[in-house]
Amino acid sequence: MEGVSFQELVGRIEQSTDSPLQRLDRSIALGEELAVEADRVTDHFVRQAREGGESWTSIGDRLGVSKQAARMRFAERVQPTFPPQLRPRLKACLDQAQREAQLDGSSEVGTHHLLAGLLAEGVAAAILEKLGVTAEAVRDSGSRLFGPPLPAVDHVPPMSAEAKCALDAAAQIARTNAPDSDSGEVVGTEHLLGVLALDPGSRARRVLNDLDVDVAAIKRELNCYVTFNPRRRRRRGGKVRSDSACSFCGRTASEAGQLVAGPGVWICASCVSLAVDVIKASA
Repeated sequence: MEGVSFQELVGRIEQSTDSPLQRLDRSIALGEELAVEADRVTDHFVRQAREGGESWTSIGDRLGVSKQAARMRFAERVQPTFPPQLRPRLKACLDQAQREAQLDGSSEVGTHHLLAGLLAEGVAAAILEKLGVTAEAVRDSGSRLFGPPLPAVDHVPPMSAEAKCALDAAAQIARTNAPDSDSGEVVGTEHLLGVLALDPGSRARRVLNDLDVDVAAIKRELNCYVTFNPRRRRRRGGKVRSDSACSFCGRTASEAGQLVAGPGVWICASCVSLAVDVIKASA
């Protein structure tokens, strides 16, 4: 499989700006994007393997871990969460995305339609407008990148696989940001914008790149509302609170049992066992 080389990544960042600090910002954002995408790709194909009837033993063999370790790592993450519970403003944005797809004559609602829809209202609209993005600019870019629109259609097109995955990922981010809240799985426009902006291969991200939108700036704006990699820090004295969580699997002390404190992180016994399995398999 052909990948992107170090020189290509460096060249892409160097061409985007002359500021050393902005280059650093973009390199950090790129590293996080690649890590997130790698995890999502693995999750996707583990889910596909499970739906195809493959056992955790077979999946664990491919990953180089035991079936117990594979199940522990992926069982919850590969459960489909679409359709998630949506906030009213995001519902309005999705309705607008469907209208965008209808006007395009598209057979599916793509992530570029979701991006245009997010400009209808909500936190995402405020952030995009602050960065100079308009719905008209998104439409023009979509035409340049993916071809001119076809005659409008009357029926509502279904969500594309990419759009469904984006909503699924947004639901996971919402849950991670509020795991103990009754509204933890309610997805807002900010969650979906984060997914679209940080997915380097999506149509939405290609539109943002085409419009020269600084993705690192989007993430900085979203940091006021969303934490993409939340981690619970150790309290002074190293005492475990009931809401402390493993920094690797995210389970709380009440769910995982004993947690071991490290320098700003926690780890549960199951993740320790998984690490041991990985080390043994690599030896």
